[in-house]
Amino acid sequence: MTVKRALICLLLCLITLASSAEYSLDEISADEKLLWKSMTGREAGQELLKLRERADPEKFATRFIMFLNQGRTTPEILALLRVVGLPLKDSEIEQMGMLYEDLVEHNMLETGYSLECHATPGTRFSLVFLNDAERQAWKKNDDEGRGALTEHEKKVVDNLEGRLCVWAAKRKIHLGGPRFIFERVKPILSYQNSNH
Repeated sequence: MTVKRALICLLLCLITLASSAEYSLDEISADEKLLWKSMTGREAGQELLKLRERADPEKFATRFIMFLNQGRTTPEILALLRVVGLPLKDSEIEQMGMLYEDLVEHNMLETGYSLECHATPGTRFSLVFLNDAERQAWKKNDDEGRGALTEHEKKVVDNLEGRLCVWAAKRKIHLGGPRFIFERVKPILSYQNSNH
């Protein structure tokens, strides 16, 4: 699988921000962004629970994505997820799908994780964590091209592309939306491969 195909896979489900959306990441004030950046994962999770209790999935989704885009540590993210509980509600996942603009390469290289959106057939979100070898191989592949990679780096990039596009046994957290077992994913992959 090439990088181009992986990016196409990731970008297929990205939806541009609807002009009718009540909330957007751009509409969050600088003061509120600073406030959220100062919160621990547990505190941010408690704030998200308040939004859930008020039945405000749009605001929940924008604050959840903003929290992740702030370059949080793995313990902070896990603390937030423990507080809000998984899977996220369908209405929250739906709003994340409407709001989400993934800067996958930037996120992966800068933060060590990537929030992935997939739409096969319903919108689902996963959080994928990368180790240092994956980050370095992905960056080298992005900067210098696949030809510059060693055989080991090619395997690392190919494995990462598989985790980003389909499933993973580890270092990937299913946040919400339809979840598939391999038997369900296999026909989707076969269909996609037959069309390329």
